[in-house]
Amino acid sequence: MIFIDIQEVISTLGEDWKKEAQLITKKLKEAKNEAERKTLIAEHEGVWRQLKSKLSAFAHHKCWYCETFSYRSDNSVDHFRPKLRVYEDKGHPGYWWLAFSPANYRFACTFCNSRRHDVGGTSGGKHDHFPLVDGSPRAVDPYTPLSVENPLLLDPCWKSDVAAFWFDDTGEVSVNPPFKEMDDHAEEKVDASRHFYHLDQVSLVEARRRVYLRVLSLCDQADDSFISWQKTKDHSAKMAFREAMNAIARMRDRTAEHSAVAHCAIRGYRHSSISASLSYDSAA
Repeated sequence: MIFIDIQEVISTLGEDWKKEAQLITKKLKEAKNEAERKTLIAEHEGVWRQLKSKLSAFAHHKCWYCETFSYRSDNSVDHFRPKLRVYEDKGHPGYWWLAFSPANYRFACTFCNSRRHDVGGTSGGKHDHFPLVDGSPRAVDPYTPLSVENPLLLDPCWKSDVAAFWFDDTGEVSVNPPFKEMDDHAEEKVDASRHFYHLDQVSLVEARRRVYLRVLSLCDQADDSFISWQKTKDHSAKMAFREAMNAIARMRDRTAEHSAVAHCAIRGYRHSSISASLSYDSAA
């Protein structure tokens, strides 16, 4: 997961789109009952689907939750707070007033957005789930501020939430230790996000593991070339070092798949590898 500035996304939307979304939201608030609201939402699904390519582009065509390129996946515009119902609260009408709010949109792959059982034995997918920390109030209408809620699901549109994840050479998701100091529910939030975003799907874990180990291998190559260059002053060793450093930079670039994993690998290896240390210190 990498940080997506949703306000920057919103700033790029055309005025015509914003006016249409605002008009439909006004009609939803004026609707006489839940059935009328559901009909309005169903009739205007194309409004948020218009933003699919724009949302995709902001994360360099990666899922906002798992950071995977999913060219064969039925990627979708996910409503972070479900628009029609909430699985954890059967009496909740869904966050219908956010159905046409771009601040509630996230670009998601099939595995993160839809409930699925994987051949590896895992299951997950966000679907209509939106769990809160036990005891947290839940907004039930447009007049209750969302700030009263304490969601269990970590959100790519909050930098502090993105920083909660940590990855190691197994490819598994764990809690970034500093996040535990920030949030009393750190473990619970990472566990819930792992499950509901299906971040433990077997092939995804393996892909992250390969990225992590590839970064370590490149750091070792760069270190060996650096030492050789220092000893021999051989130009080819210098070039090998520079090329390896560039390869490391490309893997941690925001455009790369699982760049957050590469960042964790570099950060974790920086005390053992001069190349990892240089890469970590030079990243802006």
